[in-house]
Amino acid sequence: MAISYPIPKWDRPTPTTHELNWAELTELPLNIFDTEEGKAELVKRVKHALEVEDLGFWSVTNTGFSEEEIEHQFALGQAFYNLPLEERKSNSIDAKNGGYLGYRAAYERTINGTDVLDNMELLNIPKYTKDFSETPRHEIIKAHEAEISDFHRRCWYDVARKLFVLFALALELPENYFVDRHDYEKVSQDHLRYMMYHPRSEEDDAKCNNLWSWAHTDYGSLTLLFSQTVSGLQVKFADGIYRDIKPKKGSIVVNVADTLSFMTKGYLRSTIHRVTRPPPDQAHIHRIGILYGCRPNDDVPVVVAPSPLLERLGYITPEDKKVDEKSAVTAGEYVAARVKAVHGAQTYGNAPGTKFKHGNLEVLENFGDAKDGSKDSI
Repeated sequence: MAISYPIPKWDRPTPTTHELNWAELTELPLNIFDTEEGKAELVKRVKHALEVEDLGFWSVTNTGFSEEEIEHQFALGQAFYNLPLEERKSNSIDAKNGGYLGYRAAYERTINGTDVLDNMELLNIPKYTKDFSETPRHEIIKAHEAEISDFHRRCWYDVARKLFVLFALALELPENYFVDRHDYEKVSQDHLRYMMYHPRSEEDDAKCNNLWSWAHTDYGSLTLLFSQTVSGLQVKFADGIYRDIKPKKGSIVVNVADTLSFMTKGYLRSTIHRVTRPPPDQAHIHRIGILYGCRPNDDVPVVVAPSPLLERLGYITPEDKKVDEKSAVTAGEYVAARVKAVHGAQTYGNAPGTKFKHGNLEVLENFGDAKDGSKDSI
């Protein structure tokens, strides 16, 4: 007999009353995407963030998701984390071998250089396609497959797909250039994530520079983060200052990640961000997040796109043109190697300046946050 998993309503936390150093992100209203004039305006806004603000972050609005649908996903996440730990751990990720689909528990590794335990747990739900039909899923996820699978697919088709088109047009590429390399129906490590940060004592947070997630870039191509009211997410701007993301109902904060940055020689910028201890009036809250992580298809070689714009700007070198796609690192290989290095370790975080390298692909893993919480120390 199937187990019933009722989903209690999720109550959105009250926004902070503290005045933070709020970020102003360029808005991309997707309701204008389907007209040529609207699409041209969106491309203009994409390029404004990249070329004027030097930032790979946007606020995406009018996506077609209702507030009720979004809040139901937060409610599902809350219900999952209310399950007994052993049930949550019944389908764990295999990080030591580069696997990132399934559940990862909190409090199982220490923060580098401290005795403080990592306070973040996550559940990565794979695509709803034939290639993942036999992939293990928690019973609560299977019980609510209808609404989760619909939300999962719409994250890609209604949001990510449109952004990939805009990026291609900005780079003067065929509009399906990035869409074809991120095809939802093909194998990739895309996932819908329910995540939870648990509050820590002031004493423990002080040992970690008040950081819940160290300054980092994301592994894949795009991250879609559904707006929530517990503050803490900060983005590093071109002036070196971290600014806080202000909650905006119904919006999605979108950022470029590493593989898309590699494919465009950094024109599409994988922007540094972090999560800090929330303001005092929210520091006691268990912080739930809902996001969608896009990865290129596993077999896609991570090579520089033949963009006329990048060519004119001098981004593309003669060496880039000589790269043999058959011998290039694939997206699946890069993501698995990064997961293994970060999530397969017994500690979280590395010394400032530590780099991760796989083949010819290289990124910083620690950007050296200063204790004042506002600017990098390197």
